[in-house]
Amino acid sequence: MAAASSAESLREEATCSVCLDYFVDPVITSCGHNFCRSCITLSWKGFERNFPCPQCRAVSRQGNLKPNRQLANMTEIAKQFAQGLQKLQEGELCKDHDEKLKLFCAEDQTPICVVCDKSRSHRSHTVIPIEEAAQEYKEKFADCLKPLREKLEEILTFRANEEKKAKEVMHEAELKRQKIVSEFEELHHFLSEEKKALLSKLKEEETEILQRIQESISLLEEQSSPLKKLISEMEKKAQQSAIELLKDVKDTLSRCQNVEIPKPEATAVMKTGFQPSSPQQPIILRKLITKFGGLNVPDLEWWMKCGRNAVNITLDPKTAHPNLILSKDRKSVRHGDKTRNKSEGLKRFDTGVCVLGSESFTSGSHYWEVEVGDKIRWDLGVCKDSVSRKGTISITPGEGYWAVRLREGDTYWALTSPSTELLLNASPRAVGILLDYEAGKISFYNADNKFHIFTFTHTFTDELRPYFCPGVSREGKNTRALKIRHLPDWE
Repeated sequence: MAAASSAESLREEATCSVCLDYFVDPVITSCGHNFCRSCITLSWKGFERNFPCPQCRAVSRQGNLKPNRQLANMTEIAKQFAQGLQKLQEGELCKDHDEKLKLFCAEDQTPICVVCDKSRSHRSHTVIPIEEAAQEYKEKFADCLKPLREKLEEILTFRANEEKKAKEVMHEAELKRQKIVSEFEELHHFLSEEKKALLSKLKEEETEILQRIQESISLLEEQSSPLKKLISEMEKKAQQSAIELLKDVKDTLSRCQNVEIPKPEATAVMKTGFQPSSPQQPIILRKLITKFGGLNVPDLEWWMKCGRNAVNITLDPKTAHPNLILSKDRKSVRHGDKTRNKSEGLKRFDTGVCVLGSESFTSGSHYWEVEVGDKIRWDLGVCKDSVSRKGTISITPGEGYWAVRLREGDTYWALTSPSTELLLNASPRAVGILLDYEAGKISFYNADNKFHIFTFTHTFTDELRPYFCPGVSREGKNTRALKIRHLPDWE
């Protein structure tokens, strides 16, 4: 019974699910199922593409069929075992001695009878009962099946992972596709609005210049009328007789010599043709597309906004802490060991090593950049003009400061209350600051890679000024200056 059960199990493992017989030239599909090559080929007859698996209906390509040699070997073993068991069950007799095959020769791997066991051919061989041999080979077959199943499971798991990756890639690509379409639609809308604004401005300037020209023409016509009349009179005089010509000659010459006609002034028109009075915008757009071709639409719009609102910031020496050193052009500041600004005043910081910008803002959008280089500590931002500059100061929005900070060379903070640690993709060597007064926003950016750092939001009602803190320099560290960057592209 055990041998019969083993044979049945082996037959199931080695049987094609289509023809229900032993595999003939077995092949494996991409979904991991096995079939006879002829069975699967017949099953796919009439299909030109999208070939379904007869077992699980998963779609695959015919070209993905791979021979399964291990299964072919196992099938052959199963067939031989089944045939041997069938002969045993049927009481097959030894062809040499006409005796039942009750023994199994381990060396020759063949069933033998008791007479064969005593014969010279098998006398020195290891011989065991045939049932015992069947159980032994059943275990061997089981050992063979285990790695095959593990290999198949490994392949199917790998395939499932690859399919999962494919779905993830398709999903991510679709999201990016939607983002690209959306951003270009925004760009088209943005450029359309810019186009309308520029064309409207051009039309206004054209109308204004043509009106001035027409007014000039009317004035010239008005001025030319008495000249034409006088010229006509002089020409007629020249044709008269001597007596007639000399009549009233003094008055005629006086009118001719003393005529006063203002010198005409040409209406100013650009030699290259009409242009909007603010031609910077299309120039800026071309520069941005060239310089920042990798930007997405929100970044491009942001940089155009920054360009249009760039301001020339200088430092106010009257506010500088006594140990700060300002450059002659008031564009950079660093910390020094000695006290330089000795004069006292309500405007000067006396404990915080800070300085404010000379410019102040109560409306509009304003953008400036500050080079920080490889400094290991600094504060940058905006503050109210009315902040206290004496004693201990708290750099928080509640005290009228909106700033970001670097400490220890790699730790960045937005000085909210409490502070918010910032995780940046790269350490900025220059920081861009955009103040949008009406929108109530102060945004900080890495000025070189256009990465957004942080945005404060607040309803502004006070006068605001740029805020700078180069940090204390100790033991030769953090000695470099904060430098306000020149922005030539927007001038």
